[in-house]
Amino acid sequence: MVIFLSSGMTGKLSQELIAGGYKADTPAAIVYKASWPDEKVVHCTVGTLAEAAAANNISNLALITVGGFLGNEYERSELYNPGFSHGFRQASIAKEAAK
Repeated sequence: MVIFLSSGMTGKLSQELIAGGYKADTPAAIVYKASWPDEKVVHCTVGTLAEAAAANNISNLALITVGGFLGNEYERSELYNPGFSHGFRQASIAKEAAK
């Protein structure tokens, strides 16, 4: 999930996410000034959003990302896997070698 316009109320956001079913240890990140030369990414959890924002003086110009895709548990997309064939491209190497 990507949340815009909430970096000034991370404490409330954290509470609402937890009340809505997210666990406090769900990975999150605060992306300050995304795509700007001074972009900053702060990795935290849903439960530590407010502390992470305060520690990094972030209260505006940021988006917040939340979810398992930020953690270590995810499946790699086959789309760019050189061992995966699809309608527009044949595999360039054996699928077993691509893993």
